[in-house]
Amino acid sequence: MSEVIATEDAMGQVSVDAAVEMDPSFEIVLETRGVNVYYGSNHVLHDTSLAFHKGEITALIGPSGCGKSTFLRSLNLMNREIRGCRVEGEIIYDGRDINTREENLYELRRSIGMVFQQPNPFHKTIYENIAFAPKRHGLRGKENLDALVEESLRGAALWDEVKDKLNQSAFSLSGGQQQRLCIARTLAMHPDVILFDEPCSALDPISTLAIEELMQSVVKERAIVIVTHNMEQASRVSNRTAFFYMGDMVECGETDQIFQRPKDKRLNDYLTGMFS
Repeated sequence: MSEVIATEDAMGQVSVDAAVEMDPSFEIVLETRGVNVYYGSNHVLHDTSLAFHKGEITALIGPSGCGKSTFLRSLNLMNREIRGCRVEGEIIYDGRDINTREENLYELRRSIGMVFQQPNPFHKTIYENIAFAPKRHGLRGKENLDALVEESLRGAALWDEVKDKLNQSAFSLSGGQQQRLCIARTLAMHPDVILFDEPCSALDPISTLAIEELMQSVVKERAIVIVTHNMEQASRVSNRTAFFYMGDMVECGETDQIFQRPKDKRLNDYLTGMFS
C-alpha cells in the first residue's frame, strides 16, 4: 500500500502528489486513490488520495465548503444518493474498489459506519435502537441480543446511564446521550471504519468531551475519520490531520506537525485565523 506525502515547491506551496511505501506495521483499512467528485458540471473535490489506518483517528479540517464533508461522504458511497453527484477514482476497502455500481451499499455500511452532525436515533426504544439492525442481519436469540446491546452501550460509555430504562424511548435521552446511543448503534455492527461528520457541533462541552473520549476508547480495533471545524478538537483527538481548501487536499500529516509546523501558507493562514 502507498500513502501520499506533501512536497513543497519554490513558491512555498505544498502539493500532495507523491507516493511512498508505508511502514507495514500500519494496517491500511481504507484508502482513496485519485478521488474526484462532481455535482453536475461543478468539480467540487479534486484528485484526493488518502489512507486510513487501523488504530488511528484522522481529522479532516478546512473552511466551510472546502470539500471535506463531500470527501467523507464518498468513503461509504453516500454521495451516490445525491442527484447529479458523480464520484470518480478508486476507494479501496477489503482489497477491492468499492466505487462501483455493483457494490452492495447495505452490506458496505455495516463495515463503514457513520455518525452524523445531529443525533438521529430511531423512533424506537433504547434497546431496539441497538438490536434493530443486527436482527435484520440475522442475529437471533434474546441472550445474544441482550449481550450485544450491553456490549455496544458499554462501548459507548452509556450502559450505566440507561441499563434500567432500556424499554424507554430513545428520545427520552439528552442530546449528548442520543449521540452516544447512535455511536453504540454503529458499534453494534462491529465496523472496521467509523465516519464522524461534525458529531459534537450540537453538543455542550461536557457531552463533547464524552464523545471525544469515546472515540479514543474505540479506535484501537478500527479506523476513525472525523470532519470538524473545531481546531482544538482536531488537535486533541486525532493522530493525523488533513487540510482541505477549495476542493483540494492541501496538506496531510501527523497532527502535531500540521498544527505546529504547517508547510503550506494556506494552512498556516487558516490556523492563525487569516481566513475562516
